[in-house]
Amino acid sequence: MSERSRSDELAALTTIASQVNCTQDLSEILGNALETTLSVVGESAGEIFLADEDSGQLRLFTHRGVSTSFVTKESAIGQDECICGLAFTSQLPVIATDMEAHPVRSRTTCMREGFRSCIRLPISARGTVLGLLNIQSREHREFSAADLDLLTAIGNQIGIAIANARLIEDADQRRATLDSVMNSLVDGLVLADRRGRIAYINPCAAQILELPTHALLGRPLATLEKEITARVAQPDQVAGQLRTALSEVENTPTVEFKQGESDARTLQVRAFPIHDASGGYLGLGLLVRDITRERELDEMKSQLLSTVSHELRTPLASIKGFATTLLREDVAWDEDSRREFLSIIDRESDRLAELISNLLDMSRVEAGTLRVEPEEIDLGLLITETADEFQRMTRSHHIQTRLPRQGRLVLADPRRARQVLRNLVENAVKYSPNGGQIAITAQQLDTHMQTSVADEGIGIEPAQLSRIFDRFYQVDSASTRKVGGSGLGLSICKAIIEAHGGQIWAESEPGVGSTFTFTVPLAHEERAPHKE
Repeated sequence: MSERSRSDELAALTTIASQVNCTQDLSEILGNALETTLSVVGESAGEIFLADEDSGQLRLFTHRGVSTSFVTKESAIGQDECICGLAFTSQLPVIATDMEAHPVRSRTTCMREGFRSCIRLPISARGTVLGLLNIQSREHREFSAADLDLLTAIGNQIGIAIANARLIEDADQRRATLDSVMNSLVDGLVLADRRGRIAYINPCAAQILELPTHALLGRPLATLEKEITARVAQPDQVAGQLRTALSEVENTPTVEFKQGESDARTLQVRAFPIHDASGGYLGLGLLVRDITRERELDEMKSQLLSTVSHELRTPLASIKGFATTLLREDVAWDEDSRREFLSIIDRESDRLAELISNLLDMSRVEAGTLRVEPEEIDLGLLITETADEFQRMTRSHHIQTRLPRQGRLVLADPRRARQVLRNLVENAVKYSPNGGQIAITAQQLDTHMQTSVADEGIGIEPAQLSRIFDRFYQVDSASTRKVGGSGLGLSICKAIIEAHGGQIWAESEPGVGSTFTFTVPLAHEERAPHKE
């Protein structure tokens, strides 16, 4: 080979190496490398195939000097097909001076292109075959050892380019995945480098802390501290706690504070260190959580335990006291006294049973297993029976019903519907300590029966009205504390009505009274016909 030819080879290798190092676009690198290779070997047709990591097929990545039909039919080749497959699986170059006479049959598309000779060179990097560099000749050509050496050197450069591109792609995918994960976190995340400057704030942290993200990136953590303390009720105290936490980050300290004034939220910030694989310090992170609901639940559960323990203790004390009294052998009780004591024991036992039943129902509500078994029932009859039952129990209240004469059939679970009615009427009696009228009204709507229980009692403050159906919530006032109760009944009523596909709500004015209203579906034959 002439000296000039060696210069051309060196120039080609230098060109390809520079392209590999100056760009990350694999398509551009391989396209230019193929053109340079064809130019230096004096051919016009060639392809680069890359192995598909999922299917294992050889897929045509770039090409020069072939027809559109060839590109379509040769877009994917199996590893067990033709000379290409032989070179790929053997990981050795294959030279065919006469493709038609070669022991391994060539694909018909190559023959139709007029190819007579070829060289198939595996492209490898780090011991893995990544694809093939194919050079085609439309003449019978003897590829020399020098040709093979040149193409091998070029193939090595291409292998490096492919490996680097895949590493970059993998790194980009990992970075994109990590960004997606951090951006999707339900907790806020703030990251700071070893110099204490903010490097990352995810959207959740910006939302929870109400932070201007772009204005904080690259700023010291002290800036974040100022932004946080500007939004809290006790800025000096919170600032001190945050500084202490950041100075003791290895212990993963936690700081809790309330943000805002009206409708304040409880936030929690947990600091943690970030280390590299060798244990070197890289910076720190802050996990930010809105724990308002958790603290509310803790408070409500504490209140529930306190209320339930009190509610259990009262009837138990009565039952125990009167049972012990009846069992005394030194006293002979008359029949009237015995019946009075037994009546109290019976009543308090019912009260205990009701409390336990409410607790069981609430556990079903919490677990999502509360079930209703609707059937066709006369809601008017159920209302009348409930009104008569409570009228016999009270002399200071007048319970009145206003019911439709017809169309009173609804689809409801009779036991659960009675439970809701009894709870609402019982509340109306309890929270009307001075007596008065209690009105139970039912009226037919298009597809539902609407029932209301109205009293003339103490009423409910507007601030508490929106929460009276919440689980574990109990209206707190001097009047309600005298009445007592577990605070479970209305939340259970809400769950029962919603399980029927209905709604329940309340209207009230302090000192005037309250009205509780619910709806349940009408039986199909009771529904008003649609107007055309």
